[in-house]
Amino acid sequence: MPDEISAPGSLPDSEPSRSEEEDILTRARIARFSQSVLNEQAWFSAANELIAAMELLEPHIELFWDRLRAQVLDQKSDPEPEHSLVNVHMMLAGFAIENLCKGYLASRLTREERDAVKAGILAESLRGHDILEFVERTGMKLSETEKYLVKRIGEAIFWRGRYPSPTSHQKIGPFAQVGSDIRHIKAKRLPLF
Repeated sequence: MPDEISAPGSLPDSEPSRSEEEDILTRARIARFSQSVLNEQAWFSAANELIAAMELLEPHIELFWDRLRAQVLDQKSDPEPEHSLVNVHMMLAGFAIENLCKGYLASRLTREERDAVKAGILAESLRGHDILEFVERTGMKLSETEKYLVKRIGEAIFWRGRYPSPTSHQKIGPFAQVGSDIRHIKAKRLPLF
Protein backbone atom coordinates (compact mmCIF):
# COMPACT_ATOMS: atom_id res chain seq x y z
CA MET A 1 0.00 0.00 0.00
CA PRO A 2 1.31 3.47 -0.78
CA ASP A 3 2.15 5.73 2.10
CA GLU A 4 -0.76 7.91 3.11
CA ILE A 5 -0.27 11.64 2.93
CA SER A 6 -1.28 13.46 6.07
CA ALA A 7 -1.74 17.08 6.95
CA PRO A 8 1.36 18.89 8.17
CA GLY A 9 1.91 18.34 11.86
CA SER A 10 -0.32 15.30 12.07
CA LEU A 11 0.09 11.61 11.69
CA PRO A 12 -2.47 9.27 10.18
CA ASP A 13 -5.06 8.28 12.79
CA SER A 14 -3.45 10.62 15.34
CA GLU A 15 -5.09 12.95 17.77
CA PRO A 16 -5.59 16.58 16.65
CA SER A 17 -2.81 18.95 17.60
CA ARG A 18 -3.33 21.49 20.37
CA SER A 19 -3.87 24.33 17.90
CA GLU A 20 -6.38 22.21 15.95
CA GLU A 21 -8.24 21.47 19.19
CA GLU A 22 -8.27 25.18 20.03
CA ASP A 23 -9.62 25.99 16.55
CA ILE A 24 -12.37 23.39 16.93
CA LEU A 25 -13.25 24.69 20.37
CA THR A 26 -13.27 28.31 19.14
CA ARG A 27 -15.56 27.44 16.21
CA ALA A 28 -17.92 25.58 18.57
CA ARG A 29 -17.99 28.51 21.00
CA ILE A 30 -18.72 30.99 18.22
CA ALA A 31 -21.49 28.74 16.88
CA ARG A 32 -23.07 28.47 20.34
CA PHE A 33 -22.67 32.22 20.89
CA SER A 34 -24.30 33.17 17.60
CA GLN A 35 -27.12 30.66 18.02
CA SER A 36 -27.94 32.09 21.43
CA VAL A 37 -27.60 35.76 20.52
CA LEU A 38 -29.62 35.48 17.31
CA ASN A 39 -32.41 33.40 18.87
CA GLU A 40 -35.02 35.74 20.34
CA GLN A 41 -36.59 32.82 22.22
CA ALA A 42 -33.30 32.26 24.07
CA TRP A 43 -33.48 35.86 25.32
CA PHE A 44 -37.16 35.45 26.24
CA SER A 45 -36.42 32.19 28.08
CA ALA A 46 -33.71 33.91 30.13
CA ALA A 47 -36.22 36.67 30.94
CA ASN A 48 -38.79 34.10 32.05
CA GLU A 49 -36.28 32.50 34.43
CA LEU A 50 -35.52 35.90 35.92
CA ILE A 51 -39.24 36.60 36.32
CA ALA A 52 -39.66 33.24 38.07
CA ALA A 53 -36.85 34.19 40.47
CA MET A 54 -38.57 37.54 41.10
CA GLU A 55 -41.79 35.75 41.98
CA LEU A 56 -39.97 33.66 44.58
CA LEU A 57 -38.87 36.86 46.35
CA GLU A 58 -42.25 38.62 46.29
CA PRO A 59 -43.81 37.11 49.44
CA HIS A 60 -40.71 38.06 51.43
CA ILE A 61 -40.76 41.62 50.07
CA GLU A 62 -44.46 42.04 50.84
CA LEU A 63 -43.83 40.78 54.39
CA PHE A 64 -41.00 43.30 54.76
CA TRP A 65 -43.23 46.21 53.72
CA ASP A 66 -46.17 45.00 55.86
CA ARG A 67 -43.98 44.82 58.96
CA LEU A 68 -42.32 48.16 58.22
CA ARG A 69 -45.73 49.85 57.79
CA ALA A 70 -46.91 48.34 61.07
CA GLN A 71 -43.82 49.67 62.86
CA VAL A 72 -44.30 53.14 61.39
CA LEU A 73 -47.93 53.15 62.50
CA ASP A 74 -46.85 52.04 66.02
CA GLN A 75 -48.75 48.82 65.75
CA LYS A 76 -47.32 45.79 67.41
CA SER A 77 -45.73 43.53 64.88
CA ASP A 78 -42.92 41.14 64.41
CA PRO A 79 -39.56 42.70 63.64
CA GLU A 80 -38.90 43.40 59.99
CA PRO A 81 -36.97 40.71 58.13
CA GLU A 82 -33.19 41.07 58.14
CA HIS A 83 -33.10 41.58 54.37
CA SER A 84 -35.69 43.51 52.38
CA LEU A 85 -34.56 42.03 49.02
CA VAL A 86 -36.30 44.99 47.34
CA ASN A 87 -33.24 46.04 45.35
CA VAL A 88 -32.45 42.45 44.39
CA HIS A 89 -36.02 42.07 43.12
CA MET A 90 -35.70 45.26 41.11
CA MET A 91 -32.35 44.10 39.72
CA LEU A 92 -33.95 40.86 38.53
CA ALA A 93 -36.80 42.89 36.99
CA GLY A 94 -34.22 45.00 35.19
CA PHE A 95 -32.36 41.98 33.85
CA ALA A 96 -35.68 40.50 32.68
CA ILE A 97 -36.61 43.74 30.89
CA GLU A 98 -33.13 43.88 29.37
CA ASN A 99 -33.44 40.31 28.05
CA LEU A 100 -36.90 40.97 26.63
CA CYS A 101 -35.70 44.09 24.85
CA LYS A 102 -32.54 42.43 23.56
CA GLY A 103 -34.56 39.48 22.27
CA TYR A 104 -36.81 41.85 20.37
CA LEU A 105 -33.85 43.83 19.04
CA ALA A 106 -31.82 40.69 18.17
CA SER A 107 -34.58 39.63 15.81
CA ARG A 108 -34.21 42.97 14.02
CA LEU A 109 -30.44 43.14 13.57
CA THR A 110 -29.08 44.33 10.26
CA ARG A 111 -27.39 41.84 7.96
CA GLU A 112 -23.99 43.28 8.93
CA GLU A 113 -24.78 42.93 12.64
CA ARG A 114 -25.94 39.33 12.14
CA ASP A 115 -22.75 38.54 10.24
CA ALA A 116 -20.68 40.05 13.05
CA VAL A 117 -22.52 37.89 15.59
CA LYS A 118 -21.88 34.82 13.44
CA ALA A 119 -18.19 35.76 13.59
CA GLY A 120 -18.35 35.88 17.39
CA ILE A 121 -18.79 39.64 17.95
CA LEU A 122 -21.76 40.95 19.90
CA ALA A 123 -23.62 43.60 17.95
CA GLU A 124 -23.09 47.07 19.36
CA SER A 125 -26.87 47.52 19.49
CA LEU A 126 -27.09 44.69 22.06
CA ARG A 127 -24.33 45.91 24.37
CA GLY A 128 -24.85 47.62 27.67
CA HIS A 129 -27.46 47.57 30.42
CA ASP A 130 -29.29 50.90 30.03
CA ILE A 131 -32.78 49.46 30.09
CA LEU A 132 -34.54 52.78 29.52
CA GLU A 133 -32.56 53.15 26.30
CA PHE A 134 -33.35 49.56 25.31
CA VAL A 135 -37.06 50.01 26.03
CA GLU A 136 -37.12 53.21 23.93
CA ARG A 137 -35.27 51.46 21.09
CA THR A 138 -38.04 48.86 20.91
CA GLY A 139 -40.41 51.69 20.04
CA MET A 140 -42.44 51.47 23.22
CA LYS A 141 -43.72 54.73 24.63
CA LEU A 142 -43.60 55.16 28.38
CA SER A 143 -45.32 57.70 30.59
CA GLU A 144 -43.14 59.83 32.85
CA THR A 145 -44.13 57.65 35.80
CA GLU A 146 -43.12 54.51 33.90
CA LYS A 147 -39.83 56.10 32.87
CA TYR A 148 -39.12 56.92 36.52
CA LEU A 149 -39.80 53.31 37.53
CA VAL A 150 -37.59 51.97 34.71
CA LYS A 151 -34.86 54.43 35.73
CA ARG A 152 -35.03 53.17 39.33
CA ILE A 153 -34.95 49.57 38.12
CA GLY A 154 -31.93 50.50 36.00
CA GLU A 155 -30.13 51.78 39.09
CA ALA A 156 -30.73 48.39 40.70
CA ILE A 157 -28.99 46.75 37.73
CA PHE A 158 -25.96 49.01 37.96
CA TRP A 159 -25.49 49.02 41.71
CA ARG A 160 -28.42 49.05 44.14
CA GLY A 161 -29.14 45.34 43.64
CA ARG A 162 -25.47 44.31 43.82
CA TYR A 163 -23.32 46.74 45.76
CA PRO A 164 -23.58 48.96 48.85
CA SER A 165 -22.52 51.99 46.82
CA PRO A 166 -22.11 53.10 43.21
CA THR A 167 -18.65 53.66 41.76
CA SER A 168 -18.88 57.40 42.41
CA HIS A 169 -20.61 59.64 44.95
CA GLN A 170 -22.00 61.58 41.98
CA LYS A 171 -24.22 58.63 41.08
CA ILE A 172 -25.98 58.69 44.44
CA GLY A 173 -29.30 60.43 44.12
CA PRO A 174 -32.71 60.43 45.73
CA PHE A 175 -34.33 57.05 45.66
CA ALA A 176 -37.71 57.51 47.24
CA GLN A 177 -39.46 54.27 47.94
CA VAL A 178 -42.30 54.12 50.39
CA GLY A 179 -43.77 50.80 49.45
CA SER A 180 -43.43 47.76 47.32
CA ASP A 181 -42.95 48.22 43.59
CA ILE A 182 -44.13 44.69 42.89
CA ARG A 183 -47.61 45.74 41.85
CA HIS A 184 -46.20 48.60 39.76
CA ILE A 185 -43.77 46.31 37.98
CA LYS A 186 -46.50 43.74 37.31
CA ALA A 187 -49.04 46.40 36.27
CA LYS A 188 -46.59 47.92 33.80
CA ARG A 189 -45.74 44.66 32.07
CA LEU A 190 -44.14 45.55 28.81
CA PRO A 191 -46.02 44.46 25.68
CA LEU A 192 -43.05 42.13 25.07
CA PHE A 193 -43.89 40.04 28.17
